[in-house]
Amino acid sequence: MKGFLALACVLSAATQAFAWKVPNWTTIVTEPGAIQEWIGDTWCGHVQGMCVSSNAIYFSFHDQIVKTDWYGRLLKRRQTAVHGGDICFWNGRLYTGVWLTGGKEKPCAAICMYDAETLELLKTRKIPWNDGADGITCLDGVIYFAMGVTGEYDQARKCGRLNWYCRFAAETLEQIGQPFSEDHGDDSGCGAQNMTTDGRYIYASHYTADEAAKTPNVVVHDKDTFKVVAKYRFGHNNGLEFVPGGKDGALRFAWCWTPNWTKRRLKPPLPVHGIVQFVELKDGKVEDLTSYGFGYRKVLER
Repeated sequence: MKGFLALACVLSAATQAFAWKVPNWTTIVTEPGAIQEWIGDTWCGHVQGMCVSSNAIYFSFHDQIVKTDWYGRLLKRRQTAVHGGDICFWNGRLYTGVWLTGGKEKPCAAICMYDAETLELLKTRKIPWNDGADGITCLDGVIYFAMGVTGEYDQARKCGRLNWYCRFAAETLEQIGQPFSEDHGDDSGCGAQNMTTDGRYIYASHYTADEAAKTPNVVVHDKDTFKVVAKYRFGHNNGLEFVPGGKDGALRFAWCWTPNWTKRRLKPPLPVHGIVQFVELKDGKVEDLTSYGFGYRKVLER
């Protein structure tokens, strides 16, 4: 753990040189109308994942990608294949993990590559995998893709322990090696929902079996062996991303959630928004940098 924290200090210092336009690390709320939950009769659901660049935030939903600036103002939106999962940014491109469940074809996993500026679809890589798809991140030109919970899965409790992953080349989307599993030591549902990296380690967030128990929901993996090196409890989230700009050896992450979203065919009584908050990880302790409360209305009104 000491080595992990020492490396965190080095990474934090190295990333401060970037001109990240985070507005004082305060809560970011997407502007009214930025998220379309209903497009005709199409239900878009909640945020599935998020990622950031130095001047934009990208949200992935069940069937759309939304791009905003760092103040939550809509820049672009694109309809996507269902069922969209997590999203990551690398080298001017976006990569989404998708569980293709529509149409006549057998469900399969897929990675979709987009141009981060225009949101143009550049490439799709289908993977003959029948156990889900969600978390995705990129490190050193390698895509790390989470492909569901299998193995010792408890159908009654809707949770499991074995999480499957696979690696792909970011440029070509060619598979690197075979899928592999890792037991991170706690029951979770649906596998690794979101993944991100600080440049050395892979962070994977999970739905925990019992949210009230406050069990760890962010697991840190060594990128080579994928063994667990640490666990933390962040706020309950549907998106997780590392954000350069920590100080005094701290690492900072953005995480998001979606208030007011509803189930399929039920229109929301209030506008749906994406809420982005920040958390700081330092000396093995997690500290919220933002809070959600009465200030939310003020941010919303701008």
